[in-house]
Amino acid sequence: MSKREMYRRIVFIMLLGFFTMSIMLLVILLNMTGIVNLGQTVHEHHIYLNQNTSGEPEHLDSMQVQLAAGPLFFAGHSAPGESGEITFRGHHYDSILRMFNLQDEAWSPGHQTHGYYGIDVSHWQNAINWSQVEADSLPHKIHFSLIKATQGRKSTDPYFQGNWKAAGKAGILRGAYHFYQYKDPPLDQAKHYIRQVNLKANDILPIIDVELDCTGCSRPEISNTLLIQNLKIYLGAIEDHFQVKPIIYTYEAFYESHLKGHFDDYIYWMAKFSSKAPKSFVVKADSTSTLLPEIAMWQFTDSGKVKGIAGKTDMSFLPATLKAKILIQP
Repeated sequence: MSKREMYRRIVFIMLLGFFTMSIMLLVILLNMTGIVNLGQTVHEHHIYLNQNTSGEPEHLDSMQVQLAAGPLFFAGHSAPGESGEITFRGHHYDSILRMFNLQDEAWSPGHQTHGYYGIDVSHWQNAINWSQVEADSLPHKIHFSLIKATQGRKSTDPYFQGNWKAAGKAGILRGAYHFYQYKDPPLDQAKHYIRQVNLKANDILPIIDVELDCTGCSRPEISNTLLIQNLKIYLGAIEDHFQVKPIIYTYEAFYESHLKGHFDDYIYWMAKFSSKAPKSFVVKADSTSTLLPEIAMWQFTDSGKVKGIAGKTDMSFLPATLKAKILIQP
């Protein structure tokens, strides 16, 4: 091989390597900014955190400083590395975002918002050791629990009463949800929930889970007109009994297709398994905001791992500024 041919090969290899690295860096940046989604969801409740050595939070507005008695600061969700080590704000992704000025003010790893983390559980989690759940602080405490109580007009979750009592004993805020079934009479479903659930001051508002309840279907098996009509009957019965407006749980696509414009005066618990929040989820209190629906809780993963729970569990985030809105007031 001549020297000229050898040099050509070396230059070709170097250019190919440079091109490959450039493409990889571009994909990483597009994924982090949300332009491209590589399908990564949160598999652990490990969060980018930042607290200085004095224990005082940095870069907070006056309202957040007033709320700083609690330990938690949301700063973007992230799966940990292979070692399971918590990644702090100095992570190189944050540095890259700053370098290219691609940070999103609300959801980049460099942003901090005081808030709380919670789980939602049912018989799928089997027996739960609630004292271990309460003790899990890696890297933040579990502050609230959303527990399945009932389904349809007659099914009660077999673990509900045990979970409800144990979560309360562990000092974790409790909420009880009903899984709504379209074909069951809405008033019978409301009466069933009322018989099983006893809510008191400082419990979370009653919750209705509205999503597809049929296997392999792409839409509810009743007309949208009847769906809306029956949901109003159910919600009205719950409001009359508990004297509060329930929280509606759903996910973005279902809300857009079936609920939008009909129940926008309700508070939502919205599912979106992503590092990007639902589009109308507002972290900071803003009296001028007109975004609908009002989302108080964001369910961001179905793959959280928490001590005291053998398998995976759903996890949600609640901004501290919205906590009072989800509780039954004394």
